[in-house]
Amino acid sequence: MTAPTVTDPAALKAAANRMFEDMVNGHRPEIVREVLHPDIDFQRAGMGKSFVYMAAAGGGSSDGVGAAAGDALDGFKAAFAALLEGFPDLRNNVVGPQIAEGDLVATHITFTGTHQGTFLGFPATGRAVEFDEVLFTRIRDGRISEIWALGDELTFLEQIGLVDAPAAGAAR
Repeated sequence: MTAPTVTDPAALKAAANRMFEDMVNGHRPEIVREVLHPDIDFQRAGMGKSFVYMAAAGGGSSDGVGAAAGDALDGFKAAFAALLEGFPDLRNNVVGPQIAEGDLVATHITFTGTHQGTFLGFPATGRAVEFDEVLFTRIRDGRISEIWALGDELTFLEQIGLVDAPAAGAAR
């Protein structure tokens, strides 16, 4: 039996925040099936499909090596494990605002962590990262069924040294 659609803003926020607090900040990839709906749909704006969302969609491991994930939830779990390997102190901090309406929740988070392990095939740099991300999540049956994300991945890549930051005062 399918649970009724929840439209109570507090309940919607609580369902979305399970991903941030219980799963991500709790470093618990094993609860992915409790937090995310089996029909999860991941979409990412910005730099196209980031490694997390490619792996989550069944595109294989974070470094492009290995077999494709069995389903989207297994892919998300594998990608999250790769993030934790690279950033064992990873956190997604809800910094607000967080708005719930209908079955959608919009959340502004700050991603923080220290590059202490291999990530995307690059060895640890020991560099701290902090960047903003906005996520729109759809809640169905008490779990997240869609994630639409827009993150400042360029700042992230600059902070771990994978791309160079533009020189100050550079011509446009």
